[in-house]
Amino acid sequence: MTLLPLLVAAGLSQTAAAADDGVGIRLKLNTPLYNVTNATPVVGDNEGDTLKTTTMGLFNSNSRFEGTYLINSNIEVGVIAGLGSTNTSVDGDVQIRGSNRMLGLTGAYNFKIADGLRGYAQPMVFSARTNALDTDGELQGYGRGLVYGANAGLRIRLIKGATLDPSLEYLMGNGKAFDKDGEQTPDEDTFVKLSSFGLNLGLSIKF
Repeated sequence: MTLLPLLVAAGLSQTAAAADDGVGIRLKLNTPLYNVTNATPVVGDNEGDTLKTTTMGLFNSNSRFEGTYLINSNIEVGVIAGLGSTNTSVDGDVQIRGSNRMLGLTGAYNFKIADGLRGYAQPMVFSARTNALDTDGELQGYGRGLVYGANAGLRIRLIKGATLDPSLEYLMGNGKAFDKDGEQTPDEDTFVKLSSFGLNLGLSIKF
């Protein structure tokens, strides 16, 4: 009987230590505020003209969800996933509809800056696919690629367990284009080199 209080105290101590270590699950919605993407076609050893795309605004087609497990207060690992859609218009009429999806792995290293403020560095790698659809929703072709990079930012505590996460992000990768039958187009020697840089805003909930 004299050991029971000691065992209870030891259990409570371990629980408190785990809480201090920050073990738990983090769910995050991440969306670009400003993004510049460069796509350069490469045929053999020759590079073509770079297409530059600038995106601004909340909750656009590049938004994604992240779910990570916090091993301790500094390190977390998990997955990222995203779904989105785009419309290409000419003179106000939609000509091409697009759907985007991404799925991959991520992690983060967190470090304390001040009370209620932490910094983090987050590497990631994911596969991405963009479908091109006609106005009737029929598949006309698609692009597929592997993207990797990292972002660095802040976790600003809003309330206990919730943070606002602004960050800078840089990604790069390669992609290929396919017709609706799955044949690479225009040929197997052609691919697209991708790079993007942007300012993101995230909202995280940890429990």
